[in-house]
Amino acid sequence: MSEDLRLPMCPENLHEGMRLGPIHYVVTPERALAFSNAVKATTPAFILSAQNPDAMVSPTMRLQDYSLLIATHLKGGKGGVHAKHWCEFHEPMRVGQSVKTVGRITATYRKRGKFYFTLEYESRDAMTDQLLVRQAITSVLLNDKGEMQ
Repeated sequence: MSEDLRLPMCPENLHEGMRLGPIHYVVTPERALAFSNAVKATTPAFILSAQNPDAMVSPTMRLQDYSLLIATHLKGGKGGVHAKHWCEFHEPMRVGQSVKTVGRITATYRKRGKFYFTLEYESRDAMTDQLLVRQAITSVLLNDKGEMQ
């Protein structure tokens, strides 16, 4: 078994300019269907079926790619408290599409005794490099006990 070389998730290891990713994935029919069922999608363009095998996926399906970006580089901690999030949707993702997501820590700061960080990230079609979605999340870092740092 290989050694886990990821850095511990703590304020000392998060710094402005830190790059995260890339992560790659394919928008699978199973995940698209599970997500559309979970959010009770009613728009036909978002419902995967035999008549619509190239369905679009809900733009909110990939909002949590930030957690995958963080997990590829950092370990431990109990995560973060979601302070704010913004999104720009450029093109829909489609079932079967290959996607590449990259991110960068754009801010780290302490406020009211807590450590905050902002991760800006974007997802692109892995084949054409077309921008699909651009996002940013600001989180309050939690320590291993689940307390705000």
